[in-house]
Amino acid sequence: MIISQNGLITLEYDPATDILSVSLPDIRKFTVSEVERSLAMVVEAVLSYDIKKILLDSSKSIVEVDDAEYRVVIMKFSGDLMKTRLKYLARVGSPIAAQEKRASEVAQEVTRTQTLPVEFQNFMDRVEAHSWLVAKH
Repeated sequence: MIISQNGLITLEYDPATDILSVSLPDIRKFTVSEVERSLAMVVEAVLSYDIKKILLDSSKSIVEVDDAEYRVVIMKFSGDLMKTRLKYLARVGSPIAAQEKRASEVAQEVTRTQTLPVEFQNFMDRVEAHSWLVAKH
């Protein structure tokens, strides 16, 4: 079921598997503040529905913001998620190597600076990511 949609992202929740699926936006087309508001919607949904599993799909997302802005947005989003009861996060990566390198660098910074109660796994295939989440209890 679709629990939220704002033109930037759609939050689709499957209560049977307790998976919130989020396709991340093409950041070139939106302002950083719009992206931040959309990511706040993800956190609100996790809190409201007490969601334990998220599938973040970055496969069609193109990020063309400077490194400092990107880092701030991702650090805030991950910090906000860590304050929820989320247990598992599967991320489907981008086929763009430079974008994945930057995402990996920020992910490493997150793990260095924050206590992560969430089990995180990167995938290059949405079906694999979904299967991994379904297998988690």
